[in-house]
Amino acid sequence: GNCSDQASARLPSAISQAKLDMRNRFLLLLCTCVASLAAARAFHGPSPSCCDQRQLHGLRLARPALSHTLQSSLHSAQIIPRGGASTSLSMADPSVVFNNFPLIQSTAIFALANLLGCVLSLLGKTQIHVDLLGTGSFCLAALPALLGKGAALSRVKISAAAVTLWSVKLAGYLLLRIVKLGEDKRLSDLFRSTSGTVSFWVFSLMWGILCSLPHSLGSTSSSAGLPAATIAGSILYVVGLVVETTADYQKWMFKADNPGKFCNVGLWSVSQHPNWFGNLLIWAGVLIMNAPALVDASAVVAAGENASFFDIVWRYRRLAVACLSPAFMFYLFNGQAEGSLTTTVELAKGKYGSPEYEKYLSSVPKIFPKLF
Repeated sequence: GNCSDQASARLPSAISQAKLDMRNRFLLLLCTCVASLAAARAFHGPSPSCCDQRQLHGLRLARPALSHTLQSSLHSAQIIPRGGASTSLSMADPSVVFNNFPLIQSTAIFALANLLGCVLSLLGKTQIHVDLLGTGSFCLAALPALLGKGAALSRVKISAAAVTLWSVKLAGYLLLRIVKLGEDKRLSDLFRSTSGTVSFWVFSLMWGILCSLPHSLGSTSSSAGLPAATIAGSILYVVGLVVETTADYQKWMFKADNPGKFCNVGLWSVSQHPNWFGNLLIWAGVLIMNAPALVDASAVVAAGENASFFDIVWRYRRLAVACLSPAFMFYLFNGQAEGSLTTTVELAKGKYGSPEYEKYLSSVPKIFPKLF
């Protein structure tokens, strides 16, 4: 009877907390997508429906020899934005070239790194290599763009530097943690079987490819992007990096002084997983800084006034694919926080099970801090 009464008393607050968590998650994803689209819109200008009809007619006449004449015709063409001011069509930069080699190269690096990790996990019992190859592969995939010869775009360099810094920082921290702990029980249980080991590294490969899409796709574009988007994305990235690093440091220090207890201080008092929240901000920042360069205006310009709705939507295909990164990361983190993807929640309850811990779980948001 007492248990039933307590459960009934906690039910309204649990429902309220679930609604608040869902609202905060939706707002973060919505703000990320809107910011990316806004940056792309600001860079590429209005749709061709606003173009001067005579100029569009001239572009249509040039279509048979588009490969030769598009470059020269774009310099003189004009777009009339909604505000009425005339700007060059080069603002839409339809001459931007997309080279998929950096994306293929990045995918190959992730594949080789995770294949090596899988082989080492099958042959040995150590877990030291797991985070070095899993998280460290992001650094390996970004290095070609960061250290490549030639006049690489500053946007790509900044994006590559951001990914490299995050990868080295996180891989180093996780390596230090596994050296101190000796093993991760979650991985120990998973690596007992061949199928479990292979499935882990396949998922690690998927994580690497999908998570890095904002940078790897951004590296395929010859566009310089939009300075405002690069700055805004960099600021969000720095905020996320600070949040993630601070959360990891606070938990490390708390565990050193309070072994066997769950961390509920600092950022951990407003979020059960503030490090994951910081990670979401990091990749949202990388997405925003690359968003304007991911819009392909060539198809719309080539079609002129006959551009269809599909042509207009198709120009955003790369940006849409890049948005899979924060969407996938949210799915991954939320699944782990709720216990639907891993045994993290079950293990934590078994380790910290107490009325105080149950109160913490019911009152503190899983990922997104309760700011209001």
